[in-house]
Amino acid sequence: MDIKIELKNALDIALLKKPVMHHVAENKSKTAFGYYVIIAAAILGAVGQQIFLPFFRPTLTSSLLTAVVQAIGIVIGIYIVSFIAKGIFKGQASHDQFFRVAAYGMIVMWLLIIPPISFIGGIWILVITFVILKTIHKLTTEKAIGTLLVIIIGGYLIFMILFKIGFWGIRGGFQMRGGDMMDFGRDEGFKFDIRTEEGVGRVEFGEGGMRITGEEGEVFEISIPDIE
Repeated sequence: MDIKIELKNALDIALLKKPVMHHVAENKSKTAFGYYVIIAAAILGAVGQQIFLPFFRPTLTSSLLTAVVQAIGIVIGIYIVSFIAKGIFKGQASHDQFFRVAAYGMIVMWLLIIPPISFIGGIWILVITFVILKTIHKLTTEKAIGTLLVIIIGGYLIFMILFKIGFWGIRGGFQMRGGDMMDFGRDEGFKFDIRTEEGVGRVEFGEGGMRITGEEGEVFEISIPDIE
């Protein structure tokens, strides 16, 4: 494997070059490098959390855990997109073909090491996925958009369901820039305390919305519509 060639292929896919997409899709030997791109993206994301977050940074353990979960989530997410494209919208590629091209395209996530440009990177990933769906799965524009909408809406509903029932078993923490700790854990819903020299504040997510309690006891609540 020539790393320079594979990096160029990944960049070309990120730049929406369709001949390269077809080349990678048809070459089974490209699968391994696709995993490398995803793993590197997750690691760089963890590094970015430690360096660039302006107000607080996760503990090293939390960053490493996030990187592992993110890498696994990206792989699963790519295959879910392909299953939807093929199962619902009659896509023509195999799931592995789609995975190889989409994984190479995840090189854009390497830019997400810098949080301020993460939004732009996220939008471009959607554009890349849209083009790959049309090019590799040979979907029409309408079907490619439909696939993305199913993923976006489905992901939102799953998040809201998890939000309502609480994040079971989550433990972790953040190290504030000034040295304070932000701890979180699951009791009922999802909550964490923010400890500073002025006192302790609390943020609570649970059924119905979010509640923020300030260091001096002031309360701010945000209601979330019932999704049932």
